[in-house]
Amino acid sequence: MQPKLYMFYIGGDCANSIIELHDVRFAIGQTHQDCYDQLRSQWWGTPESLHIDSYTHVDQVDGYNLTLVRQKPAGQKQKLFFLNLGGYDNQSMEEIHKNILMVAESQAAAIKRALSDLRHWRLPHKDSLLEVEKTLAVSQMVEQMGFYLQLTQSDQTHTLKHNLKYIKLFQTHRPGKI
Repeated sequence: MQPKLYMFYIGGDCANSIIELHDVRFAIGQTHQDCYDQLRSQWWGTPESLHIDSYTHVDQVDGYNLTLVRQKPAGQKQKLFFLNLGGYDNQSMEEIHKNILMVAESQAAAIKRALSDLRHWRLPHKDSLLEVEKTLAVSQMVEQMGFYLQLTQSDQTHTLKHNLKYIKLFQTHRPGKI
């Protein structure tokens, strides 16, 4: 079976946190379950609290099919980026977030396109402010894991299926370890 790229929305507690903290993480496995140890090793908070709130198999973005390969694709200029958009609304105490995946030739091009897309958001107040808060070059991260992302343009597109499912990741005993 071919390894796949997964994106996870994880959460849990951290030391003296009053509210649950969340993050987005990427991992590679044949199934989403194969990624659990990778997620555990990336978690900085209280181990017992770590859980998945949702996950998705990242197989297509912006009309490109994504496949993990061991050889660097020749002549491929497009790369996969993750962008965390954040901002404030004066009617809410929390920061607003939207996480998106985008295919672009560079981080600067991805940010420029994301900022352009923000103009189309419908926000409840004129004084709301949104910006690109953080960008991750997913293609580069995948290379550090020993793979390359091959992006192939497709005539048939689909939206990513987000699996909204609470999965507790803490184990008191891991198979093969005492």
